[in-house]
Amino acid sequence: MKRTLATLLIAISAPSLVAAQELSGGVTLGYGSHDLDDLDLGLSTTSLDGRLDLGFENGITLGVEAGYIDIGIDDISTDADGRFIGLDLGYRFSNGASVGAYFEQLTLGVDGLPIDLTLETVGLNAGYSMAGLDIEGFIGETTTSPDIGLILDADVRNIGLTAKYSGLANLDLGAAFVRATIDSSGDDVDIDLVGLAAAYDVNAEFSVFGGVSRTSLDEADLDITTFGLGVGYDLARWTRTSTVVSLELARTDLSAFGDSTDLDTIRLGLTFPLGGQGSEAPLNSVADSIFNARRGAVNAALTGAF
Repeated sequence: MKRTLATLLIAISAPSLVAAQELSGGVTLGYGSHDLDDLDLGLSTTSLDGRLDLGFENGITLGVEAGYIDIGIDDISTDADGRFIGLDLGYRFSNGASVGAYFEQLTLGVDGLPIDLTLETVGLNAGYSMAGLDIEGFIGETTTSPDIGLILDADVRNIGLTAKYSGLANLDLGAAFVRATIDSSGDDVDIDLVGLAAAYDVNAEFSVFGGVSRTSLDEADLDITTFGLGVGYDLARWTRTSTVVSLELARTDLSAFGDSTDLDTIRLGLTFPLGGQGSEAPLNSVADSIFNARRGAVNAALTGAF
């Protein structure tokens, strides 16, 4: 499956690479070790994530993203996995404004279960760029397969606002706000995610990156807080190509009804930057889940935690 997703990423974008005037993105191969507080339960994850953002002279922009994660539970033979595909098509005006449309699909599966859960999100986005600042807002709707909405009588609407700033030397800053509103039988329930991220190039070889996000469910005492801090080292001196090895320490705190538990994570990554800009942080990091937040609050929260 990981090979399939990597091939898909290349196949979709390859016809456009030659014509593209701007290219940025990256590919990260990752491994994570996770310990759940208060439970004698360990998790391990392997992941592959890729992203390409292309810009053309005629103003058209194309974004392609694909990801795969395999989750293994210690002493249990059953594994879970997640697969993600995202497509963005837009137009950038000469004054810095942009408009576009997007499609995202997240599929979750568990060994032994005959049905996978798929969330598909479609929507519109608009943005503006000036002097190192990029701002984007979006609105969309999520559907599920199987159609659990028929059982819950629920519709899911998504809105969000993201910002990046790269006007300071060697420093990138990012912020994200994403809201998923679940409309069930006339009652609205909001799931909000707020996040901040930063990445700093210490020199040509070393970089540091970090991020924090908080996901809250209104009308319930439920909060999920994830923060991570990592360091990257560029192996270009030995490989002659930019290849970044990274280490990140992260913690996710789940607080519900007065009780809390922590998920501690150690992540390793090997990132191959694409284009002149590459990516702000490794694609398997908490920071990247904020710099490039997915357009659904639950999806974005899961991306940061795992």
